[in-house]
Amino acid sequence: MGLMNPQNPSESSDRHAISPRVDTLDGKHVGLYDNGKAAAEPVLEVIKRRIQERYDDVTFSKFTLDYLNQSKDPAKMDDVQEWAADGLDVCIGARGDCGSCTKFLVWGVERAERAGVPAVGILDEAFVMDWKSNAIERGWPLRYKEVPVRSEVADIERVERDLTEGVIDDIIDELVRPRTDKERDLATPS
Repeated sequence: MGLMNPQNPSESSDRHAISPRVDTLDGKHVGLYDNGKAAAEPVLEVIKRRIQERYDDVTFSKFTLDYLNQSKDPAKMDDVQEWAADGLDVCIGARGDCGSCTKFLVWGVERAERAGVPAVGILDEAFVMDWKSNAIERGWPLRYKEVPVRSEVADIERVERDLTEGVIDDIIDELVRPRTDKERDLATPS
């Protein structure tokens, strides 16, 4: 039995640059990706409402997994990518409740980026390391925004209170802030 070399190039992921960001959400078609857990829905609902208050000509499309484990189905992830490619300008993904949910959120956000759609994942600060490690494993410098809503909270009033205007500003910023050199130049050379 041999040991795996963590630096062996044949065992490493391809690296991918994220999609160019948009200049504004004004007039954009925003995708809301729900990873199938109950706590994702109220977070996305509040984000949608707050964005609509700022941009009266923004439109929305939502993709909801019926249950979390659908993320493991390559055909379902292909559906996410097709949904994103079908006219979305940006995508916001929300998680359900824990580390494995964060991993599956990464998978959905990655599929939006593969479709050329700037995307951001919304997650609880307790799961930032899960996000980063799974994004790296997939080969993407995917953007995320930590929000002060605990990951298991499905109470809409509490979500309304915790998703302040400043948090919404930060989410929008992740979609409009130009890519860094690292985000732009990460693609694996052919």
